[in-house]
Formats: sequence, C-alpha cells, structure tokens
Amino acid sequence: MRQPDTTNVAGRVSALNQERLDILRGPHGEILDENSMPPIDRERLTQIRNRPPLLIRREQRIRSAVVIIWIAIGLLVLSVAAIAVAVTARSEAFAFTALALVLAGVLGVFAGIATVIVPAARSADPLIDRTRHMGVLG
Repeated sequence: MRQPDTTNVAGRVSALNQERLDILRGPHGEILDENSMPPIDRERLTQIRNRPPLLIRREQRIRSAVVIIWIAIGLLVLSVAAIAVAVTARSEAFAFTALALVLAGVLGVFAGIATVIVPAARSADPLIDRTRHMGVLG
C-alpha cells in the first residue's frame, strides 16, 4: 500500500479519510456501522471528523497572512520611493505620504503575523481541556 503524502493539507485530509475507511472496514470489505464500533474507534472517528475543518482553516489563515505581508512589503517599497521623491523635490506632502506608507506597511506586517499567531495561541486551551476530560493528563 502506498503511503499518502502528508506534507500538505490535501494529503493530510486524504490520510485521515483513509484511516476512517480502515476503521470502518469489516472483515469481508463491508462498511461497518459506527455505532457497532468499540468506544476507542468511535472516539478516533470523531477526531477524524473534526480535524479537516481545522486543517483547512489553518491553511486559509496562513495564506491570508502571506498575502497581507506581501502587500505590507509593497507598501514599504513604495514608501522608500516616496522618501526619495520627498528628499529630491523637498516636498512636505511626499514626506507625509512616505510616513503614512511606512506606518501602513509596518501595521500590515504586524497584522499578517497576528493572523497566524493569535488563533494558534488560542487553539491550545480547548485541546488541553479535551485531553484532561479524557483523563490523559490527570
């Protein structure tokens, strides 16, 4: 049997679906009813069912963060050009525009970082609570 590619989201979801089918497979290839499974298998099936939406949301957050950071970098590059124009033309308007572009770029970088870090920091608490509920942590 070929090992699934688990380096990307699609590979992980595919591996989870394969594991789900392996759990539900009967001795003669039939699909068993989830209610007839042992409790540990039902628990694993619940985990498998809940995991793909989390993976997809995380992937979307990472993509959003990358786009936000690229836009922020673009603003910072534009600010350098505006600084050059402000210095050579001795223009106060371009100087304030450059300052605004720098501030927008820096805020964009922070927003991109926060897009990934804040949800990741929050996601540990429910996992710890569930683990304690199951009696793993005591």
